Amino acid sequence: MRDVYEYAKYFIKNGADTTPNTYDGNMKLQKLLMLADLANIAEHGVPLFNEPVLAFRNGCVVEKVRLRYKNDYDSFKRDSDSFDSDFSEQEYEILNLIINVFGKVSARELSKINHTLESWKVAYAAGLRADSFHDKKRSVVDMMSQADDIARMRDVIRAYRQSSRDTMAHEVINGVTFYYEGFKMSDEVIEQLEGFSLDAEDDSYSVYMDNGELVIY
Repeated sequence: MRDVYEYAKYFIKNGADTTPNTYDGNMKLQKLLMLADLANIAEHGVPLFNEPVLAFRNGCVVEKVRLRYKNDYDSFKRDSDSFDSDFSEQEYEILNLIINVFGKVSARELSKINHTLESWKVAYAAGLRADSFHDKKRSVVDMMSQADDIARMRDVIRAYRQSSRDTMAHEVINGVTFYYEGFKMSDEVIEQLEGFSLDAEDDSYSVYMDNGELVIY
């Protein structure tokens, strides 16, 4: 897995922290990282990064990213602006999905959403001691164990894709719908999709070109 800093830099470079170099900008970045992690679990069954996610009062936090944003923002921003990402298509899909769905949502609203997640509730409660001290070591969020949170994220992803597909061009071949954008549906592509459609297990797919190669998912 990649270092979580790479994903944070991608969000910052794309302006997803909205109010940069502020408390709210930092808080929003933390929520986007958590949501990207949860989305990757929902889609692919594994976390997006290894760095622990902690349950703070205002929601989930990746501590080392939070501290660098808070204490070394100018350097972090420069590194982000010059960051040349080389993510996989799977990683780009998750990150861009989170930006498209949550990128315009305020830090406060994202915090409210975060507070509805069972994974945060369990971890935050575990980190509270009788003297009201918050024990970070005991407040590690385990999103893999919360099926309801994962299911909710799957619903969000499904709704986003359906909304996106409503505006995309599509071709129906042998009862299978292929959604596409960014390239021309040539006779050669149709021939490939026709062959694929004969053994297709689902009734709809998205299609894109990657370095001249047709990708169906």
